[in-house]
Amino acid sequence: MIPEIQKICFIGAGTQGCINSLICSAYGYTSTLYDISEEILNQVPQRQQAMGIVMVKQGYLDKNTFGQALSRISTTADLNIAVEDADLLNESIDENLELKREVHKKLDILCPTKTILTSNTSSLLVSELEDVVKRGDRFAALHFNGTNRFIDLVGGPRTSSETIQILTTFIKGLNIRPVFLKKEKDGYLGNSLFISFLTTALLLVVNGHGDLEDVDRTWMMIHNTQEGPFGQMDIVGLNVVFDIIREQANRSRISKEQFNKISDFLRPFIEQKKLGVKTGSGFYSYPRPVYRSPDFLMAE
Repeated sequence: MIPEIQKICFIGAGTQGCINSLICSAYGYTSTLYDISEEILNQVPQRQQAMGIVMVKQGYLDKNTFGQALSRISTTADLNIAVEDADLLNESIDENLELKREVHKKLDILCPTKTILTSNTSSLLVSELEDVVKRGDRFAALHFNGTNRFIDLVGGPRTSSETIQILTTFIKGLNIRPVFLKKEKDGYLGNSLFISFLTTALLLVVNGHGDLEDVDRTWMMIHNTQEGPFGQMDIVGLNVVFDIIREQANRSRISKEQFNKISDFLRPFIEQKKLGVKTGSGFYSYPRPVYRSPDFLMAE
């Protein structure tokens, strides 16, 4: 741990909030997970257990460290309790610009003056968010990338060099590499590549070139991965994927026609609350998705 940061508040107890708090707590930080949904908060222990098992198998942490990390994580639906005495706050709510602006404006008022406010946004710009807070010198994008060993760190027009230095030291203390952008861009480096990958996969299916299982099989066999693009979308959350694709359409990265096709494809899943791993079903069913079965790659 570093002296400037002892307690971290994570806003949003979805996939990203759960795994980000696990990573930080594994390195000694006290973490509080906040969500407006009691139902989602009740799922946190089970979801983090499952995530921890995978992280141990990957060698990201050992069983003892995992157990200690869980003991440092608490959950609450009371925002005042969540932000109390927080040194660092990391927000992972839906990729909706107006919602994020509204939330950060509120957090700026509620958080102690010492708190560094960060967003885990994957597709929005810091400059689109930071003008709603008074503490622009202590506001930045701090984007975790699952268990990949890099974190995107992007300051806004008012972010102080001291804040960037604190966050840089914090990231390195997690045994993770900070990745800085030379020029602000939605999606940073990694997600810009990842979003193109997901969009291409979706268009292959909605345009009738193949079914999602064969798209996943193709990717898994070429790159020897445990899941393909549709399995990865289940991990991210289909509602999050929808928000990201919509933002790509808003920025004219894909055509209106392409967005409408993808939207028509994703909407039934979202309306039925089939959002992926976090709800137990999405493109596949969990906790035992068919793409993890030994015969998936060679199935008819």
